[in-house]
Amino acid sequence: MFVGRESELADLNQMYWQDKFQLFVLYGRRRVGKTTLLNEFCKDKTAIFYLAEQSNNKLNLDKFSALVFQFYGETALEPFSSWENALQYIHQRQKEERLILIFDEFPYLVRKNKALLSTFQHMIDHTLQYGKLFLVLCGSYMGFMEKEILGAKSPIFGRRTGQLHMKAFDYRTSADFLGDFTEEEKLELYGAFGGTALYLRQVQEGKTLEENIKQAFLRVTAYLYEEPLLLLRQEVQETGIYSAIIETVARGATKTNEIATRIGEEQAKCIKYCSTLCQLGILYKETPFGEKESSRKTIYGISDLMFRFWYRYVFGNRTLLETGAGDIVWKRRIEPDYSDYMGAVFEKACREYLLRRNRQGALPILFSGIGRWWGTDPDTKRQVEIDLIAEDGEDYIFGECKWRREALGLPVLRELQQKADVFRKKRGRTWYYLFSKSGFTKAVLEAAQEDEAIVLVGLGELMHEDSVWPL
Repeated sequence: MFVGRESELADLNQMYWQDKFQLFVLYGRRRVGKTTLLNEFCKDKTAIFYLAEQSNNKLNLDKFSALVFQFYGETALEPFSSWENALQYIHQRQKEERLILIFDEFPYLVRKNKALLSTFQHMIDHTLQYGKLFLVLCGSYMGFMEKEILGAKSPIFGRRTGQLHMKAFDYRTSADFLGDFTEEEKLELYGAFGGTALYLRQVQEGKTLEENIKQAFLRVTAYLYEEPLLLLRQEVQETGIYSAIIETVARGATKTNEIATRIGEEQAKCIKYCSTLCQLGILYKETPFGEKESSRKTIYGISDLMFRFWYRYVFGNRTLLETGAGDIVWKRRIEPDYSDYMGAVFEKACREYLLRRNRQGALPILFSGIGRWWGTDPDTKRQVEIDLIAEDGEDYIFGECKWRREALGLPVLRELQQKADVFRKKRGRTWYYLFSKSGFTKAVLEAAQEDEAIVLVGLGELMHEDSVWPL
């Protein structure tokens, strides 16, 4: 069953039915569901789907030639002598008939043939744009796709008719894969399996969080036992150093100097490797809300929750797991720490909640930016952090997220208001959003009743989004 990409599929179909030449660029990290989306799009349509290989240009061209000849029912023909001839052949055979032509893992082709993008430019400008070919260039190396395919210096810059940076599902769409679990269990499973459909399908209904994690991660034969390493090996050569960096970030070292110290490498080298991991969509860079990307306060985080879980709990425990000690790893390493781990997961879900509500026009402001902020209180000289800030001109939403067993109390609200005063330089309207796993104390409920600027979001609304801001 096709779940979660209905909007993207509808957009592709809308482009398809325009019945003219299209150049669509699709990119996103591995396993995010790009190929699944393209296969669904191609259903009941005429299509040639070529998955490029990490071999040389001639072998790829030979295999593509064989695929094309098979598609047209041709036999005993010599492979195309060039990609230009191949595209010319397809154009002539199709004439006025619609065809989807997909090059999956397109960067593999360009790396082995630097002139290929110029070839595509020439063919689009002089031939293909006059036909009805629906050309799709798809890739997993996001830095390459953004720079070499979509960038201003790319030979095919300005020729694309559409593009999609495909990302993992948010917490709400991920919950749709999880069936009959409580709201809390769904978020806890999301924290381990992330927003990738393939991983979420490893979750089995009728089993607890503990049983699902043991089944999917803590057995040497489990599907996710080696998944991050297998993905890394497809993209980088020095897997050991990259893994060490990811594990260090997963365990709380977020600045380059901290990462370098922990893994024993030069800081400049760590910056280079972190940049590569960002291009692969495994890490992300973050600066305090409102500051430039070049801020000295820049930190790194792990984009994919499955990677974050795996490098925090599996990578460093593999020696134990190889001996069949999955039960003890759960009991001593994961279970006592998981509530703390879930704090950042809950914060991510709360941010996604605000993004969803903003899209729906269901917030008191229509914000154009959202993020976290950390800095120094000039009065107390203490470091302060605000979980969520959203801005619309001079108007702000400040948010606090608590994944705790006890109800959120009035001191949390008052502290958030104080921290907002430290950050805020403009005096517009302000709202305070409190997110809590375990509800709110009577004092907080009364404060929210008396002041409409205080908004309370429990697990029920977070997971179901029942209420809508009065418009």
